[in-house]
Amino acid sequence: MNVLITGGLGVNGSWVTRKLVERGLRPVVLDNRADTSLIGPECARAVTIVEGDLTDPALLRRVLAEQAIERVVHLAALIGHPDDPGAVFAVNAQATVHLLEAARQAGVRRFVFSSSRAAYGAIEGEHAHPTYRPIAEDHPLRPVHVYDVCKVASESMGRCYASQFGMEFVALRFATIFGPGKTLRHKNFSILSRIIEEPLHGRPVRIPRGGDQRDDMIYADDVAEAIVLALLHPKPRYTEYNISHARATTLHDLADAVRRQVPRADIEIAGGLDYIGSGVNYAGILDNTRARADLGFEPRFSLDSAVADYIRQMKSLRLPPFDR
Repeated sequence: MNVLITGGLGVNGSWVTRKLVERGLRPVVLDNRADTSLIGPECARAVTIVEGDLTDPALLRRVLAEQAIERVVHLAALIGHPDDPGAVFAVNAQATVHLLEAARQAGVRRFVFSSSRAAYGAIEGEHAHPTYRPIAEDHPLRPVHVYDVCKVASESMGRCYASQFGMEFVALRFATIFGPGKTLRHKNFSILSRIIEEPLHGRPVRIPRGGDQRDDMIYADDVAEAIVLALLHPKPRYTEYNISHARATTLHDLADAVRRQVPRADIEIAGGLDYIGSGVNYAGILDNTRARADLGFEPRFSLDSAVADYIRQMKSLRLPPFDR
């Protein structure tokens, strides 16, 4: 099976790339930079890497045709840049349409799209603090920021291609993901990673808000497993799945798990909500019943085992501070 992974060298895509290689596949990875630090040299030798711009339709058509791609995992996205919504839309929505069209022309059978709980927009009422009633896939989509709008638009176009052209389309709406690499690549959106990584450098962590906020945190390894399940499943019944741990967790819970691995960790977290500081409450619990029942998805990592593995992965990949 020939598989294309966009963003396959990134924070989340690197895990998918490694898992497919472990299954004996040689995926084609399209990324805007050939930085293999998150997959390691051995895995890098087992994949085909294409460095290029996702917004180039001709490149997408050429890669899918030349590599005889049968299935696509679309993970590449632009994070942040709130002051340039046009650039975000070009990468996160328009490029998705270009990729869908290239996939259609190449006869791709299945297209797995990396969506987000951001598609639901602001979480309010009984689904928000303090009750946190789980959110199912039929919850209304009310995007607020351009990133959210792009996820909803991409999902809609994917369903359009599925209904009009027969391409199988699966959108995975992820809860809050944490894993190695976010601190370097996602900057302000890497608060969970800061809580884990800063103590490894011997540096203090000070979070000015959000200690009372409960959130649905899921480790990147579990996310990658869900993506692989959606990619390889004989026939998914649905086009949307929540991928989550379905567990309410606070930053204090995460900090405690870090202290059990790094006893010297100096972490202080102030109270309140909205730890990201976006002004919009995206925190909530996603109901993953559908993914469990249909895809066979089962989160493997507890908070403690996730933090322990996070640190092991950083050592294995020789990421700072283990790069000396």
